Amino acid sequence: MPRKKQHHEPEYRVRVFRDPASNQIAFAVETTKEFVNFHYELLLSDEREGKDIILKILGIHTPRSVMPGIGPARGFRRYKGLSGIIRTIVRNPDGAENTFKIKIRNSSVDLVEPPTNPFAVFSNEPVELPE
Repeated sequence: MPRKKQHHEPEYRVRVFRDPASNQIAFAVETTKEFVNFHYELLLSDEREGKDIILKILGIHTPRSVMPGIGPARGFRRYKGLSGIIRTIVRNPDGAENTFKIKIRNSSVDLVEPPTNPFAVFSNEPVELPE
């Protein structure tokens, strides 16, 4: 009898939206788990190669401010001049990758093609980002 594949819940959410404060396209990567002590920072490195955006999750960092807070760990990047079909590659700390194809228009950001076996889910719901 074939073995059933284990279904894992996504660990991350990738939010892509137009940031009204800067009028740039924001990519916010956050944990699906909410933390109850602090607003932890999700450390990211990024590369932009033409129509590809590569976001590598490096880990979680304790916030600079020790003010208590509830919510996911979040990291973000903003980009100017993005439009059309953009391939977004998200790498988790273990080296696994998810690739999302998204379509960026003046008024919307839409998912065109989700990853197979995702550890991250897509959302175009905006969140408030620091300056």
